[in-house]
Amino acid sequence: MRRVFLMFLVSLLCFVACKQNMYEEILFRTLEDPFYDVPKTNSLKKEKTVYLSWEEDDASDCFFLMRAMDDDNLNFTCIYQGRETNYIDTNIEEQTRYVYRLDKQRGNKKFIGETYALGYASTCREDSCENNNNETVATLLTHEFICNLPCVKYITENKIVIDEDWFYIEVPPRRNVDIIITQEGLPQNSNGSEQPSTNLMLQVVGKESISVTQNNAITIKNTALEANRFYFRVYPNTTTLLASDTFQTVIEYTISLNKIYYN
Repeated sequence: MRRVFLMFLVSLLCFVACKQNMYEEILFRTLEDPFYDVPKTNSLKKEKTVYLSWEEDDASDCFFLMRAMDDDNLNFTCIYQGRETNYIDTNIEEQTRYVYRLDKQRGNKKFIGETYALGYASTCREDSCENNNNETVATLLTHEFICNLPCVKYITENKIVIDEDWFYIEVPPRRNVDIIITQEGLPQNSNGSEQPSTNLMLQVVGKESISVTQNNAITIKNTALEANRFYFRVYPNTTTLLASDTFQTVIEYTISLNKIYYN
């Protein structure tokens, strides 16, 4: 009898605790409407995969992740419904651009997202130098790196998504440094050699941008009597790439410090 009473008491306490948690959730829940949010996307973490995440929202009962193909008329369909704050989209077509929207619901009222997130089904993933997208996180160039630069132009909002890679080199006093850049997948001339032009630009901080030619040395000179650090960026030549209404590619290239020599 005592055992039965103890089991009853434990069950009662559990019931009261559950009820208390339920009531606390109702009583102390915010009275505000869900806030408008836009998912963060990463299209280069893995091939043909878009990783999405968004913020927690105590005012929302349910999240609805909507997706449409990038087109003049966006036809959204729901690809996820629930309380999670992240989603991995793998049901996508290679080399296709996508537009995402986050909707929310509280009770019977639906809140439609007002801002779009953009993603694409890339055939490659981000390189080992990422995240080197600005001068403060530049990669020290000491050897050969294989890198890539996404370059995507969307119909939606006429949005252009372009990456750039930042590097720096440490040049001894009164020395020159030669940098070699080779872009993958360029068409070849009839004699078998690759065309000299690439889809890349290079800019040393404080200098004018220059076009990168295939396998031709780019020289950085240190005329000072002390060692200096030079920062530079490599980025897509948008003049040639983005001439059409839409565009999507990932430029793959190899960059290396070729040699250091006297001025």
